[in-house]
Amino acid sequence: MLNDDFMQVWNSFRRIEAAFNHEIPDRVPKYEGSIEIKELNPTIDGQAAPMAILIFSPQQLNYLNKLPPLLTLIKHLIGHPRLFHPLASIMPRIISRLQRQYNYDMFSYTPGIPIIFTERLIRDFYTEEKNRIIRHRNGRIVWKNSAEGAHARYGFMQSPADWDKYMKFDPDHLGNYFLTEAAVKTCKKLDIVPLFAIFGGAGFEELCGMFGFETLFKFFYTDKTFVKNAVKEMNDYAIAVAEGLLQRGGKYIYFTADLGYTGRSIISPQIFRELFKPGMKKLCRRVHQLGGKVMFHSCGNIVKLMPDLVETGIDALHPIEKTAGNDIVQFKKQYGKNLTLVGNVPIPLLTHGIPKDIYDYVKYLLENVSKDGGHIISSDHSVTQWCKLTNFIAYYQAVEKYGQYPIKIS
Repeated sequence: MLNDDFMQVWNSFRRIEAAFNHEIPDRVPKYEGSIEIKELNPTIDGQAAPMAILIFSPQQLNYLNKLPPLLTLIKHLIGHPRLFHPLASIMPRIISRLQRQYNYDMFSYTPGIPIIFTERLIRDFYTEEKNRIIRHRNGRIVWKNSAEGAHARYGFMQSPADWDKYMKFDPDHLGNYFLTEAAVKTCKKLDIVPLFAIFGGAGFEELCGMFGFETLFKFFYTDKTFVKNAVKEMNDYAIAVAEGLLQRGGKYIYFTADLGYTGRSIISPQIFRELFKPGMKKLCRRVHQLGGKVMFHSCGNIVKLMPDLVETGIDALHPIEKTAGNDIVQFKKQYGKNLTLVGNVPIPLLTHGIPKDIYDYVKYLLENVSKDGGHIISSDHSVTQWCKLTNFIAYYQAVEKYGQYPIKIS
């Protein structure tokens, strides 16, 4: 419903809440997970430090291998959140700097360090810095990074026995939350909404990283019981962490499972329903019971999975990747009453297009998706280092110019 009082004071928190409730604020809300354009953010490169094993980049794994007591010290220190309060208060300012500069309403943030591993994980794997490779102690390659920046995961685990050896979930450890309360307080002052990312909400993407696609897909047919048990363990952990976040003042929960690639989904609707959908439903239900909202991220084509995704109870879907074959206008018609759509300015357009192309596409989105609410505009992934600055500026200017409600594109 259109709010008649456009003289009232809107802030980012009210704007995002309106979007999740399918109401109409003063302007279209804006979200971006990261902005990595070199001219704006020369220190950030999403390809430079990818997570190679669970939450660890190759560089981090190398440091922990060289200084084994460091991990124990870190886990001890993060068990005392007050020690980190000054840092935890500053970090949201640093992480959200560009989003605030370009008038965004929401940004992705970490609530802490997920406690989901044993020290043996650090001991058994090492990094060959020269070759950009991570190996198991037995010599098996588990991860590698090419000179072009692409990286491949072969899975650091190969069996259910490895799961028991390396995975240890501890949702009660304060390390899961040590950044949360300070972030909530700081973001209210900054007028930007923190979207807190949690581990294991769906389980599919995490299992792909742990076992590699080939091994995991074999388990789908040879050991579904193990997959179901592993997903349940991750999902129970995710629910417990979400509860802790909401109890500490957070409201918006984010989890991810890239379920598609160009043209089709990676897994069938049947596999999704059997192995991953029940846990997602349970998580969403618990978050809603505590007054929170859920945003789910999946890259790739998810057309055939959409009915099931809506039934899980997610509140918002990101990023609705156009070039993978998703039609956000069709999604709006079919699911817009139940689902807030987040996206979908194409990364290829921001990379290879010209400012006029950007203007035209943003106007198309505003007219066909944003006009009656329930839409948070965003890129259809994140603003990568390859996006042109001139195109990003055009994107920003087009939303600022045409994104005020009531939307009237002249």
